[in-house]
Amino acid sequence: MVELRLYRYFVTLAETLHFGHAAARIGIAQPPFSQQIQKLERDLNTSLVHRNNRRVELTPAGEVFLVEARRTLDAASRAERAARLAGEGRIGQLVIGMINSAAYEDTISALALRLSERYPGVDISLREMTTPQQIRALHSGEIQVGFVRPPVHDSALETLTVHTEPLLLALPAAHPLAKLPAVPLDQLASDPWVMLPSGLGLGFYEQVIGICREAGFMPETHQVATEIPTMISLVAAGLGVTLVPASISSLRRSGVVYRPLAGQTEIAETIAVWTPSRTSPLLENFLEIVREVAQESNAELPGA
Repeated sequence: MVELRLYRYFVTLAETLHFGHAAARIGIAQPPFSQQIQKLERDLNTSLVHRNNRRVELTPAGEVFLVEARRTLDAASRAERAARLAGEGRIGQLVIGMINSAAYEDTISALALRLSERYPGVDISLREMTTPQQIRALHSGEIQVGFVRPPVHDSALETLTVHTEPLLLALPAAHPLAKLPAVPLDQLASDPWVMLPSGLGLGFYEQVIGICREAGFMPETHQVATEIPTMISLVAAGLGVTLVPASISSLRRSGVVYRPLAGQTEIAETIAVWTPSRTSPLLENFLEIVREVAQESNAELPGA
């Protein structure tokens, strides 16, 4: 194949139609420049220029080759630029996993917006996945970063808390305690509960169980749902009570009321999780934004 530099040499000659001027523009002496043009013609087995003492003209083959040579150089330039931008993490695709309930926070949208503003060449793909699914996807490389509820029991992963919010009780509107401004959790010990599935390594499930145990009881699960919006629908149907992150209260359902826990300040966290061994410039740029948003979020917390 013809060396790329010979394309540049020929295009320069075609633009100047003068061997001396073309050689000077390239930055080499005229004799080796002329030798390189001759080499190009030998490689192509055709004459590209007519030479005489007074002028240089392109042959018909030279005219055709000039068009394709310029296209080739343009493509090479785009490839070089794309490689540099990718090496700087400024272009590419970032695949992000997220739990269903994170869609009700402003965190993911704020991160995606800031990334698109700072790095408009990056394509973002959001995938709704459970915490266990995200952990598997991180190890397989299917996603580059995930957003889950803690805890994450995997030493190969790194985490960062990016959002913190209170926990609220979701009660059927007809519940006797629904009229209270805040509800003591131990008053719900005998109530049926709507829960996420157990045994799947879901951090939020573990958290709810732990909070109830601290209140002196083990919640009696009557209904199980894999998504928090489905849990709210079950609460609205009067089939139980549950704990949810405060951002879920934006999900309005007739027949559901949200109340804080009396005397308690339990919180829900959303954490970013990634595999340090699979970092890339693009992921590092995104994690820089994640850290910025996390710091801003923490600064807004009372007492921060």
